[in-house]
Amino acid sequence: MKKIAILALLLSIGVQLYAQNIGHIQYKQTLKLDFQMEMPEGIDLSGMLPENQVFYKDLFFDQDQSLYKDAKENESIDTKMENEDGSIKIMIQTDETEEILFTDLNAQKSIHQQGFMGKYFLIEETLTKSKWKLTGEKIMYLDYECHKAISTNDEGETIAWFTPSIAVQHGPNGYNQLPGMILMLSTPNQTLEIMATKVTLDEAYEEKISAPTKGEKMNKEEFEKIIVEKTKEMQDMYGGKGVIIRN
Repeated sequence: MKKIAILALLLSIGVQLYAQNIGHIQYKQTLKLDFQMEMPEGIDLSGMLPENQVFYKDLFFDQDQSLYKDAKENESIDTKMENEDGSIKIMIQTDETEEILFTDLNAQKSIHQQGFMGKYFLIEETLTKSKWKLTGEKIMYLDYECHKAISTNDEGETIAWFTPSIAVQHGPNGYNQLPGMILMLSTPNQTLEIMATKVTLDEAYEEKISAPTKGEKMNKEEFEKIIVEKTKEMQDMYGGKGVIIRN
């Protein structure tokens, strides 16, 4: 009987550890808006434009795959502004298409469903190896012990706080490959800050993970070219004086 009891206990622990690697994390993503525009003499737009834009995201994950997508809490903040004579027009546009980022660590690839001007696109890329450096610093966040890691490039430092207690190499917005789930992250100059707000570990969330299929398939360079072309078209509608700001 003792052997049976011990075996049952070990099986229970195994199931519990498995469930700790599957779950759902809610994130708050804050984008700093830096408006770089040359205004005609006498025109001052300071104080009129928002300093940042907030989005809410859901991350579903298991040991090998993750799905990062827009949450239902997001609201459109489309805004149009112009000066008195109409010579300067500004449009802040939130695309209502659903953004989804699927990551497969085993296959070393990502599929990014993005929308632009109401149309969907699928961008598939090979994952690049992240160069993280562990600093040894630790903090407690959402009842998890988190470790600090830094990745440096020409733009500056990206800082991530990850927890080995959730033993997967995933994170928000395509950041990954650390020995634990990333719960907090900031990009150089804090242009983007991402903070987990709630963590739920439950194997039932594994059903939520699947690659997106909506949109025209292309690579990143082709997608960026479309953005440039469509942005110019929109600016031409306003006589070359329009400004489009996207997330």
